[in-house]
Amino acid sequence: LKHYQIKAQKALYDMLEKSLVFVKDPNPMSVDRDNAEGNGGGVRLFKNSPLGIVFDHKDELQGPRKKPRILPGEEIDEKSKKFKRRVRSVVVEGTDILASAKDACQKSVVKWETKEVAAREAAKREEERVKQLKKIRGEQWLPSIVREMQAQSRVR
Repeated sequence: LKHYQIKAQKALYDMLEKSLVFVKDPNPMSVDRDNAEGNGGGVRLFKNSPLGIVFDHKDELQGPRKKPRILPGEEIDEKSKKFKRRVRSVVVEGTDILASAKDACQKSVVKWETKEVAAREAAKREEERVKQLKKIRGEQWLPSIVREMQAQSRVR
């Protein structure tokens, strides 16, 4: 070890001795009055802090976080207006489900058709652009464009 490493090590040991409190218990089996359940092999980072690092974890089952709300059992009168209102509020008609499914289907078909039309128009515009470029530049540049167009048509 170098001289500066030894000095740093001594300084660290001095800091630890000043900041940590070592308690020597003559009877290791005794339990503190404030720590009745024992520390369970854990390490406290500060004197009055809860356990920080626990060496031997115990598999404890954790119950539900929220207390279940159990109302006292009411007699359910199926002919009462209150019960009928509750049932109507949660009931769903099968015809309503079918109607909403048909509407969703029609919307998706319309979206698909608009995408198809837009793709066709884009292809037409590209072909017209290529025709214009043929007229302007001639046929020499065409093979590279043909390869690109064939690659695009294969992807579709």
